[in-house]
Amino acid sequence: MNIPCNEKDRLSPPADTRPQVDEALYKDLHPYVESAKALARLTYKSLYIIDYNKLNFLYISSNPLFLCGESVEEVMSEGYQFYYQHVPEEDLAFLQRVNQAGFEFFKGIAIAERTEYTISYNFRIIPAESKEPILINHQLTPLRLDATGNIWLSLCLVSLAHTREVGEAYISAVNSNKRWRLSAKTGRWGQMEDLTLNEQEKAVISLAHQGLSVGEIAQIIHRSEDSVKGYRKALFQKLGVSNISEAIAVATSRRLI
Repeated sequence: MNIPCNEKDRLSPPADTRPQVDEALYKDLHPYVESAKALARLTYKSLYIIDYNKLNFLYISSNPLFLCGESVEEVMSEGYQFYYQHVPEEDLAFLQRVNQAGFEFFKGIAIAERTEYTISYNFRIIPAESKEPILINHQLTPLRLDATGNIWLSLCLVSLAHTREVGEAYISAVNSNKRWRLSAKTGRWGQMEDLTLNEQEKAVISLAHQGLSVGEIAQIIHRSEDSVKGYRKALFQKLGVSNISEAIAVATSRRLI
């Protein structure tokens, strides 16, 4: 499937943020690939590195989740065409909005700090020979900038979505609880109120992360099982999730525990 250039450009950086990279600089990227390979051995997530200069991928892990039934070599050769083959049109339009808004956000960040933010959102991918889409969570962090501060490479982590949210995108700052949400109406990022957990909620989610049951948690924190269930319910409402596994995933990704 050949994608026209004007279609391919839908997911490329806006003209004023498109990186300008000399081909000779690609000789220095071996450490990035080796680091990504090492990270891939340590995580259950699928990961890859986007090259915004060439609009393709510098590296893709062998984790099958993102590959959609294809081989690493096939996806590498397809580059951005991969998205058009495996992402529904509605989600492609969403990715386009997130891309445009994301690059605009980074223009307002000091160059030295641009690798300290992560964009996270859910979208659907359709594996080869399947009509059933899979909802994934996609986390993207700038990895390397060009000489003028434009994003050249980004590291992407892919996992099964831990919420059912579609059409929502968030930016979070490294080592901070600051978060922004993309407005579907304005296309701009609005800063969200800091989300915090109280001591009981932290204890419940930390112990649940260790695999303990409601009864076991109740004994350790010296509360009734009904109280623990109440803490869990409050957690689900705060984090916008429906079960404890999702709560653990969200709390961990937001550095709340």
